[in-house]
Amino acid sequence: MNEIGKLLTETRIEKGLELDQVARETNIAKRYLEALESDDYSVFPAEPYIVGFLRNYCEYLDLNPEEITNLYKQIKIQETSLPPDALLEKRRFTLSKPLIIGLGVLAAIAVIIIVVFFALKSWIPAIQQKRSEANVKTEIRETREAKIHEINQQKYEQRIFEGDILKLSIKDKEYTLEVEKISPKLNLKTALGTQIISLGQTIKIDLDNDLTMDIEITVEDIDKNNSASGALVSILTGSGITQGRPSEETDLVVSEENSTASTAYKVLFESGSAYPVTLNATFRGYCLFRHEADKANREERYYQKAEQLTVQANNGLRIWASNGNAVKLQVVAGGKTVDLEVSRQGEVIVKDLKWIRDDETKRFKFIVVDVD
Repeated sequence: MNEIGKLLTETRIEKGLELDQVARETNIAKRYLEALESDDYSVFPAEPYIVGFLRNYCEYLDLNPEEITNLYKQIKIQETSLPPDALLEKRRFTLSKPLIIGLGVLAAIAVIIIVVFFALKSWIPAIQQKRSEANVKTEIRETREAKIHEINQQKYEQRIFEGDILKLSIKDKEYTLEVEKISPKLNLKTALGTQIISLGQTIKIDLDNDLTMDIEITVEDIDKNNSASGALVSILTGSGITQGRPSEETDLVVSEENSTASTAYKVLFESGSAYPVTLNATFRGYCLFRHEADKANREERYYQKAEQLTVQANNGLRIWASNGNAVKLQVVAGGKTVDLEVSRQGEVIVKDLKWIRDDETKRFKFIVVDVD
C-alpha cells in the first residue's frame, strides 16, 4: 500500500510544503500526516478517520480525493479478510435543523392551502347565490312599473311600454286603452277589440260610437326586435283629429257597401269604427278547412273531431270548409261573440267575413257573405 503514501509525499515535496505547515493549514495532526505518507494506518482510531483524513489531505494537495480513497479501499480489500462492507464508509442520512424547519413550514403552508380551498369550495356557491339574489332584486327594482297616461290635451307625444294605460275622458265618461304588446307592432286593447298599429301607421277610433273619431294614434318610433325600448306615439284628441273614415295607412281596409249591394249578407257587428276580429273554429268531425286572413297568409289542412283553430285578422277573412256541418264557427270582436249559422251535412261552404262602410249612416258593419 506504500504507493499511496509515496504519492502523497512526492506531491507535497513538489509543492515545497513542510509537514508542520500542512498540519496547521489542514487541521490534521502531524502524526496522522506522517502515518498517511508512510502508509501506517494503525495509529488511526477507526477506519472513517483514515478515509476522512486521506480525502482532506488529497484535496489540499490538489489530488483527486475520489480516486485516492477508492484506491485505498481496493488495496485494503485485497490485504484483509474482512467483509467489503466493513471497509466502506457508512453514511447516515440526517436532516439538518434548517431543513427540518423548512419542511415544517412547507407542510404548514400546504395545510393552510387545503383548508382555504375547501372553505372557498363551500363559500363560493353561497356567494354566487347571494349575488344572484342581489341581481334578481336589482332586476326587480329596475323593472318598470306600468304607467297611466292621462290624455287631457289635444296633442300628446310620449314613449309607452307594455302594460301602460292610455286614459281619456269623453263626455264625462272615461275610456282606457291598454298596451298589450310592443314588438313587432303596437297592440292596443280597447273596448272595441285589439288595435294593431305598425311603425309609421295611424289609426282613428270612435270609442263612444257617436260617429265621431275620439282619438288618433300614430306610431312614430318602435324597435321591432326589442319590446323593452317601448314605442313612441303621437296622440291627437278632440278638434285635433281630422274627421272621416280611417286613414288609408292603417291595417284596416274597409269595403264600400255598394260593392256588395247585389249580394245578400248578414251584419254581425256595427260600430263607429272598424277594428280587428277573431275567428274561432271548433271541429265536430273530419273536415278539410282553408282560411285566408287579410287576403294573405292562406293555410289549409285536414282537421279531426275536437280540434280547434283561432285566426285573427285586421281587415277580413275568407274561409272554405269541405263539410260545413263539421265545424262550429264563432266571430269575436269588440267584446262581443257571434255564432255563425251551421250548414247542412256534407255541404261545402265558402264565406267572406269583412268590414264595409255604410255611406248613408257613415257607420261600419262587419258582415258575412256566402261566396259562390
